This record gives sequence, C-alpha cells and structure tokens, in this order.
Amino acid sequence: MLELQAWSHTAPAGAFAVVLGLLWGSFANVCIYRWPAGKSVVKPGSHCGSCGTPIAWYDNVPVLSYLWLRGQCRACQAHFSARYMLVELVTGVLFGVAWWFTLGTGGMFAPEATRLLEFVVDASFVFVMIVIAFIDLDTKLILNRVTVPSTIVFYAASLALHHRWWQGLVGIAVGYGVPWLIGEIYIRIRDQEGLGLGDSTMLAAVGALLGWQGALVALFGGAMLGSVIGVAALLMARANAPAPAESEEPAPTLLKSELPFGPFLAMGAVFYVFAAPWIELHFRL
Repeated sequence: MLELQAWSHTAPAGAFAVVLGLLWGSFANVCIYRWPAGKSVVKPGSHCGSCGTPIAWYDNVPVLSYLWLRGQCRACQAHFSARYMLVELVTGVLFGVAWWFTLGTGGMFAPEATRLLEFVVDASFVFVMIVIAFIDLDTKLILNRVTVPSTIVFYAASLALHHRWWQGLVGIAVGYGVPWLIGEIYIRIRDQEGLGLGDSTMLAAVGALLGWQGALVALFGGAMLGSVIGVAALLMARANAPAPAESEEPAPTLLKSELPFGPFLAMGAVFYVFAAPWIELHFRL
C-alpha cells in the first residue's frame, strides 16, 4: 500500500491515467454511436461502417491508429471523422486532470483510499458527461438510458464519499426541478420548447453526485457558455451565408435557433467537479 501511495504521486502515474482515459474515450465513441441507434455496445466488435470489415486491435489504438491510417479504413479507405480522435483526446486529458486533483499534487488532504475512490468517481463522471454531450450534439437528445442509471450510480457514489444522505436527494430534486420549471415558464410565454426533459434528467444525475450547488453551477454556467458560444456561432453562420433571395425565408434569429444544451451543461458540471473542493477551501479560509 505504501508503494502504491508513493507511485500514485509520480509523473508515470499521471501518464497512466491519461492512457486509461484514451482507452475509455475509445469506448465512449462506441457508446455515442450505438446507444442512440438502440444497438449493443458489446456486440459486434469494432468494424468499419462502410465495408463492415472488423477493425484489428492494432488499428484500434486510441489516437495513434487514427494518425497512422490518416483517418481511413485499412480495407476500403473510407474516411473516419476526426471527432473519434477528439473524443479520445478530451477523455484522456480529463482523466489526467482527475488524477491531478485526486491522487496527484492537487489532492493531498485525504487518505489514499479516499483519493483513489475520488479518482474513480470523477473519471466515471467525466466519461458520462462526454457521452451525453456528444450524443446530444449528434441527435439533440439526452437519453434516459444514460441519465437514469447514472443518477442511481452517482447517488451511491456520493454516499461512498461520505456525503450526507440528503445532499444527493436534494441535488436530484433541484437538478430536475429547476430546468423543468424554466422550461414550463418558457413554453407558456413563447409557446415553444426551451429546455427539454433530457436536460432535467441530466442535471438530476449531476445533482446526485454534486448536490444542488453542482446542479445550479452546471445549469447557469452552461447557460452562460451556451449564450456566448451560440451568439458567436450564429454570427459566423450569418456572415458566411449567401444573401437570401426575395422568395427565401430570412436567416434564423438567436431566439429561434436551436442549440443542443447538453454539451454546455457538461462543461459546467465538469468544471464544478474539479473546482468544488478548492471553492469550498477558499471560502473556509
């Protein structure tokens, strides 16, 4: 145990966490592609979507295989989206951040076993947020098959981390209730959907682990990010779009544009999962 404790603070341990994240990022790609289609993430194994050829293990190494094959299938040369590599890289980096905040230099205030559990929980939370965010980008859907089990697991994890039993329950209630209420008010005023129930179930999962504070930070932090990025994206799209003919409809305004909110909620939630201990320490000091 002492040897593990000494090793967990070293640079190779951090590199191991990043590699672990790259591997889980590869699995995240499978989940992002198959879950919305109602497919199993276990069978069949990884294969080319164009020719159906199974992908050998040496062509399935995260990031490296994509670069080596230049984003193409070895058999039919069909192109794979660079987003596969992006998901792997983001997951690997965030696993490394989770290691630093728990087992690395950033986490020196708890017993080793507690810090190891915190790393597992934080890494799992990051994985779920990435899967939800990219599925929402693709389909504009947040799947109950992801959020509902995650809520149960994250609440159990909060108890394992010695959070008070009611904190996760209040977080679930606030995480689900506040966006539901905002959505109801919005639909009454503008007669169109603002926040969907998928956003509510996602924030319920966030609140199960991070309490009501984490749910609200994810919601309002995500709203701020969404506003800034959404306005910038809309302005760029309008600037690059050709001038509409007289018979064409005008370009959509920001209020009528539809953006997936899940990625922004995920950004706010991931920020809070790492920042919360430091915020709490700051206010205590």
